[in-house]
Amino acid sequence: MSQSSGLLVIDLQYGFSPKPDLVERIRDAAQEYSVVVATRFVNLPGSLFRTRLNDGHDGGAVIDVGHEIVLEKTGYGLNQAAIDALREFPEITEWGLVGSRTGACIMACGFSLWDAGIPFHVIRHLCVEEKGPLCEVVDAVLQRQFGV
Repeated sequence: MSQSSGLLVIDLQYGFSPKPDLVERIRDAAQEYSVVVATRFVNLPGSLFRTRLNDGHDGGAVIDVGHEIVLEKTGYGLNQAAIDALREFPEITEWGLVGSRTGACIMACGFSLWDAGIPFHVIRHLCVEEKGPLCEVVDAVLQRQFGV
């Protein structure tokens, strides 16, 4: 892997119960990147996840895959502080996205990166896939909106 590529590990948290095989594959892949950053979803009291979706679930601790920093996020995508933190790695010209909840969080992070002008690609075999027809829809949106 090029030294100019970073790995962004999205919401790989114990509370989301990722399969051990996925965690190991991400951990192995992370060794090939010069920079590895993780995100941690935090479900705040009164959030729309709690009030609209009736989802009080919190992802808990981030699983260590060799990341340098953890960026907290309270929604699906990345906030300005997270975007600014990623820009602290000027040698990284493109981020590879991996992790949990492809249909929501990875896609939302893709929109955040795109809107910030930060190139990225999705490493699908290192993402939790949606089941059934939703998987096809997610792939279609990622391809159409980002060409990834």
